[in-house]
Amino acid sequence: MNDPRREILSQVAAGKISAEEGAARLEAIESEPALPSTPHPTPASPAGAGIKQVRVVARLGNTEIIGDPSVSYAVAEGPHKARQEGDTMVIEQSPLDDEASFEFSRPEGRVRFPRVGIGGKLTVRMNPALSVAAKTQAGNLRIDGMKAGVTAEVQAGNCDIAGFRGPMNLKVTAGNVTARGRLDSGASAIRCQMGEVRVVLDKTSSVRIRARTTMGEISFENIEPAGKSELTVGSGAGTLECDCTMGTIRIAVE
Repeated sequence: MNDPRREILSQVAAGKISAEEGAARLEAIESEPALPSTPHPTPASPAGAGIKQVRVVARLGNTEIIGDPSVSYAVAEGPHKARQEGDTMVIEQSPLDDEASFEFSRPEGRVRFPRVGIGGKLTVRMNPALSVAAKTQAGNLRIDGMKAGVTAEVQAGNCDIAGFRGPMNLKVTAGNVTARGRLDSGASAIRCQMGEVRVVLDKTSSVRIRARTTMGEISFENIEPAGKSELTVGSGAGTLECDCTMGTIRIAVE
């Protein structure tokens, strides 16, 4: 009988499965209790079971996160390390001179694979039904096609969120924010210290919007605001707070 661990490593080396999927399969094997041999063994739990959120951490370079229904959890391209922490899959960008790898939480189960990509860009494809939390230090962040909640923090760079359908919480220190999608529930917030904020909401949205800026202008397009800084789209089931310290806020409904 073939060693299942060797078979998984061979599939990763041949590119048939991703390093993350290989890690999950190996971890599932390691976590199986030792059982006596029986004619009908109990099948192992599915790899990655229980994952509810994906967390992406990047230092330098651009980061792209794409909602892909064909992906069970998340797969990444570019120098990175991946691990599972409870119900969260963590994908962390590796330095350019470091090896991309995945690692288990138990030291005896640690396995490393050589770097599978070069360059500073990190691309993550993930199931859009999972929530995502992304943090970048220096570089642009783009998130597209997510149906669950989106949390993003960018220290220096632009933040572009498109096709969202769930609540979002965006924080940018220095850079522009662009958000295009639909809001109809939950509490959302956009905070930008220095840069321009532009929000384009689908006309089927249902949200109450409040915008504030210390040094800049606020403008609304294609809809009459309730005041200088407040706007209600639809019945106002959700809320959106937009704060910009130094820069303009532009909100449109299309």
